[in-house]
Amino acid sequence: MKTLVIKNLKKKFSDVWAVKNLNLELNPGEIFVLLGPNGAGKTTTLKLIAGLLHLTDGEIYIKEIDIKKEPIKAKSLIGYIPDEPFIYNKLTGREFINFIAGIYKIKRENYEKKMEDLFKKFEIGDWIDEFSESYSHGMKQKVIMCQLFLHNPDLILIDEPLVGLDPKSSKTVRECFFDLKNKGKTLFICTHTLSFAKEIASRIGIINAGELKFIGSLEELSRISGAKDIEEIYLKLTEESVSVDIK
Repeated sequence: MKTLVIKNLKKKFSDVWAVKNLNLELNPGEIFVLLGPNGAGKTTTLKLIAGLLHLTDGEIYIKEIDIKKEPIKAKSLIGYIPDEPFIYNKLTGREFINFIAGIYKIKRENYEKKMEDLFKKFEIGDWIDEFSESYSHGMKQKVIMCQLFLHNPDLILIDEPLVGLDPKSSKTVRECFFDLKNKGKTLFICTHTLSFAKEIASRIGIINAGELKFIGSLEELSRISGAKDIEEIYLKLTEESVSVDIK
């Protein structure tokens, strides 16, 4: 069973098409990385899959569940990390995690030990019990990353996972992603960090002006573009004049 199936996805804001005729299928145990310039449609695509935006047209299925017909059931299978990590200012990091656990009706005894282990892994100190209004971007990102593991989602959507993180935390994030992949989870990641994409991606997609221009392995993208370095590939394949059919 495919974890994610997208058919002819379209999203229009006023007279601007943010996403046009996007088709994509992702399998269990896959890390898919979507690259593209600012305004290309990456974040909009993630928000459509997460159910935070309404589709203009098209279909999205999470493990064969239609997100339009059964949105709550579909969302229960998704974990989402936005590009701007959000925690209510007057909650501590621990209270926020407890709040999210309550939404998913998870008993504290079923996640408390797991969270403590993650706090150690991400080097989260006593500040987890301070109000989040005092947190830096990186501190919020660590807490949001931890809450991702609460309900064991099958599809994980992440927008710019490394922003605000120090090198050691970035390494921990990569290790967590590979662990999730090995457990059969599907990760859909949007990023501008090309070296990160090269290191973790099972497949890479490149979107430009709302259209998915390329999809495949790094080797396939290299062959299509005629370039070997990922930065050269990216620059070549995001040129407006380039057009290659996706098979």
